[in-house]
Amino acid sequence: MPAIPQMRTRLLTSLTGYEVSEYLKRNDVLYVPVGPTEVNGGAPTDVEYVIPLAYAIKLAEKSDGLVMPYLAYFYPGGTTTSPATVQVSPSEGLAYLKVLTRSLIRQGFRRIVFLTSHGPSPATLLPLVRETFDEMHVPVLWMDTGMVRKVEPGEARPGFGGGPPNGRNLTIFGAYQLVGRLNDIPVGLSQPKHEIIRDPSNLSRFVPPYNGTPAGSFYADPAEHGGFVEPITEAQRAEWGREGAAMIEAQVASFDALGMLGALRKRDEFTRELEKKYGNLLPGARTP
Repeated sequence: MPAIPQMRTRLLTSLTGYEVSEYLKRNDVLYVPVGPTEVNGGAPTDVEYVIPLAYAIKLAEKSDGLVMPYLAYFYPGGTTTSPATVQVSPSEGLAYLKVLTRSLIRQGFRRIVFLTSHGPSPATLLPLVRETFDEMHVPVLWMDTGMVRKVEPGEARPGFGGGPPNGRNLTIFGAYQLVGRLNDIPVGLSQPKHEIIRDPSNLSRFVPPYNGTPAGSFYADPAEHGGFVEPITEAQRAEWGREGAAMIEAQVASFDALGMLGALRKRDEFTRELEKKYGNLLPGARTP
């Protein structure tokens, strides 16, 4: 593995313009964590943005990339029954991300990797990568953080919080630890419990859910997403933060990030050959 140059920060927004220009002389990798702001039990409302942010930072350190932060207001799904949830539709979020992506490509980033940890993210991210490719012929990539780990052939990809029995908590606490915000998770806070009504349709009998059913729905109660707030101690928060950070770092260490970026480079180069071969038959405009 080649030596990774040291940088004072990997965050695009914390670098000077000169530093970004110097970086782009040697590399073109940008990780873009995207998530919602929504109710999520005892976690802060930006938890499903902070998780991909933590993974993005560690991946950037491993593979000499930069990280574009602050994209924490995208499609939440059915949690708008909570006043804490910020509603942005998939089409509204898609339009904004497409504007940003076009700019990033013009700036010189050719290998752009979007990271999410949110079940409804495909509603926004899948059309983003497909439409960006058709319009600009640049293969930007989207992946869930559950894929950032070593997976043996034939093994099912674990989902959010997969792995150890306490994997969900460790992922949450470890992410806040890695981004320096562990104290944002409250201690000693509890929520009165109440009975939750249930959707009587059981629509999944007919169409098994995959990141939600094909028919829209709302959460019948905000506590369905993340559960009721349960009190934790400072000692528990600190322990889960340390264990979770170590778990995320181990997952990133075992993931072949450089192999993935190498494959993305080959896809880009192959696409340019197809541009020469098929010309105006391809949709969109050719990029420089």
